[in-house]
Amino acid sequence: MLSVLRESVGGWVAKIFIGLLALSFAVWGIADVFSGYRGTALAVVGKQEITVDEFNFAFQRSIRRLSQRLGQNLTLAQARDLNIHRQVLAELISEAALDNQIDQMGLAVPDKTIANRIAKNPLFQTAQGQFNRSAFQQMLASNGLTEDMFLTFEREAILRAEIAAVIDQNVDIPDAMISAIVRQQNETRTARYFVLSADTVDAVPDPSEAEQQAYYNQNKRSFTAPEFRTLTILRLEPEDVADTISISDEELQQLYDQSASEFITPATREVQQITFPTIAEAQQARDRIADGADFIEIAKERGLKPIDYNLGVIQRSEIGDEKVAEAAFALSEGAVSDPVEGKLAIVLVRAQSIKPEEKKSFESVKPDLKKRLSLERAQEEILNLHDAVEDARAGGASLTEIGQKFDLPVIQVDAVDRSGNGPDGKPVADIPASTTVLRTSFESDVGVENDPIDTANDGFVWVDVTEVTPQAIRPLEDVRADVIGLWKTNQSREALIKRAGELIDKAKGGTDLEAIAKELGTTVTASNPLKRRDTAEPLGTSAVAALFRTPENDLTFAQTTDGKSLIVVQVAKVDTPKFDPNSAEAKAIRTQLVTNVGRDLFSIYVSGLQEDIGIQINETLWASLHGES
Repeated sequence: MLSVLRESVGGWVAKIFIGLLALSFAVWGIADVFSGYRGTALAVVGKQEITVDEFNFAFQRSIRRLSQRLGQNLTLAQARDLNIHRQVLAELISEAALDNQIDQMGLAVPDKTIANRIAKNPLFQTAQGQFNRSAFQQMLASNGLTEDMFLTFEREAILRAEIAAVIDQNVDIPDAMISAIVRQQNETRTARYFVLSADTVDAVPDPSEAEQQAYYNQNKRSFTAPEFRTLTILRLEPEDVADTISISDEELQQLYDQSASEFITPATREVQQITFPTIAEAQQARDRIADGADFIEIAKERGLKPIDYNLGVIQRSEIGDEKVAEAAFALSEGAVSDPVEGKLAIVLVRAQSIKPEEKKSFESVKPDLKKRLSLERAQEEILNLHDAVEDARAGGASLTEIGQKFDLPVIQVDAVDRSGNGPDGKPVADIPASTTVLRTSFESDVGVENDPIDTANDGFVWVDVTEVTPQAIRPLEDVRADVIGLWKTNQSREALIKRAGELIDKAKGGTDLEAIAKELGTTVTASNPLKRRDTAEPLGTSAVAALFRTPENDLTFAQTTDGKSLIVVQVAKVDTPKFDPNSAEAKAIRTQLVTNVGRDLFSIYVSGLQEDIGIQINETLWASLHGES
């Protein structure tokens, strides 16, 4: 067996495995593994089967996690738009490939290792470092897991990560590579420079007719108007029909009663507690407090810090120990409890900053209740209206006529390009489901009846293309002012570049840089030492990049940060850092390189496993789940 089964897995291994799974489509793709397989499993990887239940559980869990990160609940349709379902399947395939290899190698994890790993997880420990079963159970509940499922996941994670660890042990990064990175990150250069403004060259006259025509001919792409399309859009979303739905006060009152907990702000209080090993010591401390001793001072005497004794402002439900919660929420403000024998320790509890429970009245939330119930009822009405709209379209009615018939909003878009901009170059507002509507519109044509488009609000949009204005080169007369302006700008830039080159040649010929600057009515400025990623007005990104491309004492030029002038730069000094392979920076770079190389090698390894053992996906089941193949 691998010298595996450590009680915890290194952090980088977890990162590699997560990175592998997240990028599995980019590395191998999944379209190529679809086959004519027709078993009862969703997929078979070697001897490992992926069931529909396993996929659905993983899919729902991924949606919950992403919803928590985004702060809003994702619908199944939105998750599919983000390709979450395909990512989940790729993850399960990668995991199954590793599990297949684990079975062939005969690897296993002792139950004791799993138990120790869970017990030592900080997420499941009290402030005193003891295992907190209530926190463990809460995590299981919030993730829809049973205890057996979690133990299985932990066991599989350790085994998979330990296979990855073997790769980590064999990754060696040469000092030369680390030295080059340290130099790239820390080398500094000092510049001497002056700004060469546009007014140092002669003003550019307007171009002749011939020059205008020539510039126009050479740059017609810049003067080409994109293809525009005129659209008629019919929108059917919950808010479009909600106002037509009648809701009685009795129904609103019933919803209020059913949802009473939503309108209650639970009582809170700042809870502090001091732990004791015995009832006797806790009682002794309680007696001292009764005689005037300070609660906080006693906590400090016991070596407790604020993070240890102050639970913060919390609700009763946030206290894991029911006995402690009961005592804390029975106290008056500032009062200290008698000794409480909790599940994990004996404590004295004090309550501060008490805020009683608050409940919003029916009248105050009535408008919100009406909107909610109307939108819920609208969902049912939308499906009926969807069918009615489709029937009307089949009967030859236009979207405008249908909108008038069913009192639905019809949006007219006079002209829009593929990017969603109008002829003025600004985004066209009020296009629902704009990305899909625009894609559909530019894949369609005049007179084509397009399928309805789902919206993020569980509604529908229909779009008709009523006119197409092809891409066309705008006549010179229409863009003459633009042609003249661009020609003059280019001519001025070229003259300035030529002038900068002449001044650099003069400096290289022996003329002092300060003397050159003085002739131009400016002065030479010395910069502070700059790293590659630094900027210092007027030395912007392009100027600093030029500085690091140029040998010491040599000269170059680049644009200023505003792009209107040039800056003539001399590399006055180059400071190359000394390389110490044992420095904290070098060690951090080595660790990161090991992680990156290990991730790549591990990706190749799993890719090879998949190729060797083979993958079969049940197209019929996949299509029934997601309507795609």
